[in-house]
Parts: sequence; structure tokens; C-alpha cells
Amino acid sequence: MLDLTEEISSMITERHMDEEKVLSLVRDMLVSAYKRKFGTDENAVVRFFPNQRGEENRMVEIYSVKEVVEEENWYDRVRQIPLDEAETLADGVEVGDSLEIPLDPKSFEYSAVQSAKQRSQQVVKEYNTDRVYVDAKAMEGKLVIGEIKKSLRNGDFLVNLNLEETDAIFPVRGQSPRESYEIQEKLKFFVEKVDRGEENRGRDAMRGKQQKKGGVRILLSRASKEFVKALIENEVPEISSGDVEIKAIARHAGIRTKVAVDTRKTDIDPVGSTVGKAGTRIQTVMTECEGEKIDVVRYSDDPLVFIANALIPAQVRRVVTIDPATKHVVAIVDDNQLGIAIGQSGVNVKLAKMLCDWNIEVKTQDQFNEMEQTMEIYRNVDSLFKAEDEEGVEEGEEAPALTNSEIGIDPDDTPLTDIGLDEKLIRKLHDVDIWSIQEFFDYTDEELRDKGLDDNDIATVRNSVEVEEEEEEGGVFECPICHTELPAGTEVCPNCGAEFEFE
Repeated sequence: MLDLTEEISSMITERHMDEEKVLSLVRDMLVSAYKRKFGTDENAVVRFFPNQRGEENRMVEIYSVKEVVEEENWYDRVRQIPLDEAETLADGVEVGDSLEIPLDPKSFEYSAVQSAKQRSQQVVKEYNTDRVYVDAKAMEGKLVIGEIKKSLRNGDFLVNLNLEETDAIFPVRGQSPRESYEIQEKLKFFVEKVDRGEENRGRDAMRGKQQKKGGVRILLSRASKEFVKALIENEVPEISSGDVEIKAIARHAGIRTKVAVDTRKTDIDPVGSTVGKAGTRIQTVMTECEGEKIDVVRYSDDPLVFIANALIPAQVRRVVTIDPATKHVVAIVDDNQLGIAIGQSGVNVKLAKMLCDWNIEVKTQDQFNEMEQTMEIYRNVDSLFKAEDEEGVEEGEEAPALTNSEIGIDPDDTPLTDIGLDEKLIRKLHDVDIWSIQEFFDYTDEELRDKGLDDNDIATVRNSVEVEEEEEEGGVFECPICHTELPAGTEVCPNCGAEFEFE
């Protein structure tokens, strides 16, 4: 009989395995060794007994159950035992009885014991992985406190979350550019994602080679907008109670975050509740983010009001809708507020766009007046053409389309309508006085953004401009912008500056 008091107790207390699981593991290990020795486990029985201190299920015995047979009928040494041998082991046995014969596991072959031991270790590992996964999954989407354990060569960090031998990954993309990190430093993290790592392939940064990873993968972040949101939720009890709601959040990690809050209760100021008395609540969050600026604004179902709120700390005089279909507006500010509204490197207005999901231009009153006058001229010209067309078109007939020269497009220029753009995008470009590809390429990307085009609009136009190579000797092609003949392989037109890509 084996005394496994120490081993069983260790698994229960240190591995946090429940007793039934431990006993099942011991049983499987012994039965597996039995099968390796005898070729079958059909007649193997494992029983547990209390130890000398009275602790239940700490002593274990494995038995081989054999049928008692006459000597002349004894053919199966594993499942049968002759009567005369059985009588030496127990009194009063008869042919046909079943006899449980205790075995000494030490008599099992070394390979059988090792195989059983390896299997038990694998089971323990799988059990620990399952338990760690359950524990870690419960952390997903929440704040945790971890200790930075190790720096990897790719810039990632390993973080100890007290999940036994499983460390979380704090990747470069989850790190704020405003912060620096030290080994053994304890910080708050947002648990972005938890998954099983068996099917994930990753780079072992310490060995510099690809290998298959197992266990549980836990990804942390301090750069996500969810990190700031979770910090605010922890600091503001009105959010936890449901009296105040975070409607939207936009973040440029390390620089600025904008948070829109709202409430259905008339007696609660959602902005004041979130900021706290003398700004104490939001200051706590800013301190955790190493001084990153955080704007808390009032949400509104009226997009124009919401947009004006979102541009704080700038004071907005009014917001004018240019095109509701493309969600294009202009926020008008005083001259001394223009730089504040746009922000350093355009961060303030970019975050306002993200927060409100509107395309926002910021202009002074004079700039807007010029813009409005330009738009009015085009509207008047458009209405004039329409009036002339209506005189010469009978009911039911379609008015003839305006020619390029009537619109004012140079004969050598390529109209935007000729490159397969979406009608909404064409209208958006026309609204800012861009009618041809040549006019489009006259502006830098930054100037195009200032006109209200986003990065997707700019990329769409650029990708629609195809370079057509002429199949002539010498390998030349014509620039689609200025129509200059260029040698094959030219990447930038020396005449107009257009850029080309070749497959």
C-alpha cells in the first residue's frame, strides 16, 4: 500500500486542484501503469484508505481482480488464478470466485511507471491551463494590477498577474508613448483579450525563432481608450450606479482623450460628476496616465451641439452643416480660438471627429465667409445652367450634361467623373472646388484634409488614377495627369509630380 499523503495534499493546496480530481489522477496513473505491464486494465481496481492520522483517501492500493479456476483450466495468467494458489491468499475460496490480489506498484516496469508519470504531469498541466484560462477570462475587459517582470527583445514586456506560471503580455502597441516602464514596477493594466494559446503562432523573442505556443495568452494595454474608460468608471460611482453613462470616447494615447457623458436625470450634472469636485476625480485618472489631458464633454442627440461641445477647450461660435449626407460640418470659431480648436498637430479636431463620427472643418468667420461665397457662386452657376436647360428641354426629356469646358475644366485635364469615383465623393470634391485629377494633385494631403477630405477619400482618388503604359518600342507611357511621355519605370512625373506604382 502506498502512502501518498504528501503528494495528494500538495496537489490540493499548491495546485488548487479539488480532491476528487486528484484522486482520479492517481487512479488513472496506476491503472495506466498496470495496463503497460499486463496489456489490459479491465481487471484493475484502485482503492483509497485513510492514513495513520485518520486523513481520508491518502493511502492507495491497486488490485488485480482474478477468477479462481481449476489448475487444468488455468489459461489466462492476467485474469485467472488456480485454486491451489488462491487458497494460499484467502480462506474458503472456491472455483468461480473473484479474488482481489494486491499488487506492489514498485514491481511495475520502469517504462510503465514513467509513462504513467508523464501522463499524470500532462493532466496536471492541462488542468492548470484550464483553471488559469477560467481565472484570466474573468479578468477580460477589466482593470488589473500587475508587476512588470521581464523586457523582451521586441519591446514587449511580460507582466506577472499572480496566475501561477502564466505571465501576461504587455505588447508595444499597448504601451503609451508618454510612459516608460521599469522591471518590478507595479501598474494598472486593461485586459484586452484572453485566449488559449495552443493554436497561436508567435515569435519567441528570447530565441529569435518561430515556435508553437501553448497555455493561455493574456494581452494587456495602457494605450487603449478602454483603459481610460475603465479608470473613469472606477473613479465615478455615478457611472457604476447607471446614473451617468459614457456615450463615446476617443483617445490619442499619451496626448489627449475626449470622453462624452450623459444622464437621464435632471438633477445630475454628468460632466461635473465625472470631473469631480475641483477636478479631483479626473485628476486621479490623468495622474494614472502620466498627465495625459482628458476632456469630459456633455453628449447631445443634436449633432451640432455635440460637435461644439467636443471641440473644447475651444469656444465654438456656431456649427454649420455643409452636407448631411456625408456628415460634413464647419465649426466657426474666433481667430484666437482657431489654434485651440485644431490643436497641436490637429489632435483636438481629429479626436472631436472620432468622438462625434462627423467630418469637422474648423474655420474663422472670415474663412467661412470666403468658403460660403465660393459655394454660393457655384450654386448660382448651377441654377443658371438648370434654368437655361429647362427652357430647352421638353417634359419627360433629360437635360443634356454640361461639357467640361462649360464647367471650366481644361481640355487637357481629366475630370473626376472619368475615373470611376462614387457620386457622393465626386460631389464632396466639387463642393471644395476640385473638378479634375490635375486640380486634386495640386494640393498636399494636409491641404486636402483642411478642405474636409479624410484619409479614405484621398486614398480612394489616388488609387483610382491608373497608369496606362503604351506598348511602344523603347518602353514609354503617358502621364495621365499632364500627358507627358515618360520612360517605363518612372515613379514620379518630373513635370507635375504625380507618383506611379508598377506591378
